[in-house]
Amino acid sequence: MYEYSHGGNAVFEHGNENIIDLSANINPLGIPKGVAEAIIREIPNINRYPDNFSSVLREQTAIFEGVNPDWIIFGNGASDLIFRLPRATKASKVMVCAPTFADYERSAMSHGSDVCRYFMSKDNNFSINHDFFDAILAEKPKLVYVCNPNNPTGIITETKVIKKLLDCCMRIGAWLAVDECFMDFAERADIHTSKTFLGEYPNLIILKAFTKMFAMPGVRLGYALCSDNALISNLYFHGTDWAVSNLAQAAGIAALDDFASFIKQTLTYIEKERGVIETELACLGYSVYDSSANYIFFQSPYPFDLQNALDVKGIRIRSCANYHGLDNTYYRVAVSTADNNRKLLNAIKEISIGKQSQIFQKS
Repeated sequence: MYEYSHGGNAVFEHGNENIIDLSANINPLGIPKGVAEAIIREIPNINRYPDNFSSVLREQTAIFEGVNPDWIIFGNGASDLIFRLPRATKASKVMVCAPTFADYERSAMSHGSDVCRYFMSKDNNFSINHDFFDAILAEKPKLVYVCNPNNPTGIITETKVIKKLLDCCMRIGAWLAVDECFMDFAERADIHTSKTFLGEYPNLIILKAFTKMFAMPGVRLGYALCSDNALISNLYFHGTDWAVSNLAQAAGIAALDDFASFIKQTLTYIEKERGVIETELACLGYSVYDSSANYIFFQSPYPFDLQNALDVKGIRIRSCANYHGLDNTYYRVAVSTADNNRKLLNAIKEISIGKQSQIFQKS
């Protein structure tokens, strides 16, 4: 039975129209300059079919990513391509990490693939350990997913580990899909990205999107990078034609117009605000993990549901209870505007101190 399992849906719940939704991790600086205008300019062209191959957008994205434009395919968000991948790779078995983004597993199940999970340990900071390679060789999946930085933890998998995974997957004839949708938020993303391996490893697929950094989740614009032409062709075959609208293509082109300046401004802002939130949460007794993304992953020591308590105050964060390998003491919160971040911290402080006082009085 289908159940919506993501964040970002609070405003559609009855009575929550004015809620501060920090359960989805979108750039708080908003869309880049020129994107809205580009969409408006493109409106007269909605009476014609879009370019099925997003040719101009691929050329611009190739400059942004520093790769061959023939290695790029666009879809209706990265999730669209995630759901095509099990079919395009003929993956009878898919391996996913846990905890991680739910749609890797759901897309595999929708294709009828067997799913095996590699559980990352709290003792190892929810990072990939050497036993992951052993698990791959033992299970022999046809498709392996790694989210980097991982969702919901924000933990980076180093490129030396990615290279070992690529070699391991190559050995058994498997594909490695590295989801880098949050990579552009990482400090020195250039040394953490797996793009340097694309030419050497045709079994590497990298997933990206305009959703997070460019704050365009409603546009639905994502893409995959792969040097294997046959895989790119299969991804087209196993998806609908015209998956990327004229409006989305225009928005993407405009977003990349001054990407270096926009990303630099974003990283400066995120680093500052993320540090403020992490420090305050730690002072309140929460265990905070070292995130390299635009969100904070933390564990509560308190016996109350923080998401529900914040809902009462008009703020939504992401409970991680429905992630495999986590429980209801783990949460993820997006770095938002400075005003929203202060409201969040004030609310958590008020709730935490109040709950502690009640527990002390009862004892």
